[in-house]
Amino acid sequence: MNDENQEFGRVLRASTSGFAVGCRVGQLQAPAFGSLVKAQPLDAREAVYGLIYDMHVDDDPLVRRLVLAETPSAELINDQRENRMLPIEMSVLAVGYRMDGSIRHGLPPRPPLNLDPVELVRDEAEIRAFSNNLGYLRLVLRANNNAVPIDQLLVAHVRDVYLLRGEDVAWATAVTQEIIELLRSNYDMLVPTLEALSNALDLSN
Repeated sequence: MNDENQEFGRVLRASTSGFAVGCRVGQLQAPAFGSLVKAQPLDAREAVYGLIYDMHVDDDPLVRRLVLAETPSAELINDQRENRMLPIEMSVLAVGYRMDGSIRHGLPPRPPLNLDPVELVRDEAEIRAFSNNLGYLRLVLRANNNAVPIDQLLVAHVRDVYLLRGEDVAWATAVTQEIIELLRSNYDMLVPTLEALSNALDLSN
């Protein structure tokens, strides 16, 4: 497993609550739904952490014509994908930031700027530093955005971090307990979330 952060795109637009990332088709292999990413400015501004909660692929006039073709060639399809001028877009929910060398869970004081590079966080030490404190799970569960599939995002993210932490059972158990505490007054969401989490982590082995 590559344990180094990987730059895969740049910020298209941003707000305090999150940002959108644009990338080329060839950069799409690594990031996935639920991945922890970081907008990493090149200057002294704070880095902003977030979770990918949506991926969006727009069409263009050529795609519309190719869809109507009975058997477009593989060469034509690959050329369109690799050289298209429209980026693949990902929506990111902000869940923390790094300031003065310290990671803080909460909304950043400022959003990232257009064209700031965005990295997929894969460095194990950084993953642990971010996820040791589970306070950011509250931000996910309280996301005030109808476009965010909160329960599925939470499950996908927890499974990803669980594996990146070397199948850390103690961490997964702590996450489960934290979710129970945060959702104790929302039984309708708690039960399916715990069931999905149990299936995703498969801690029975």
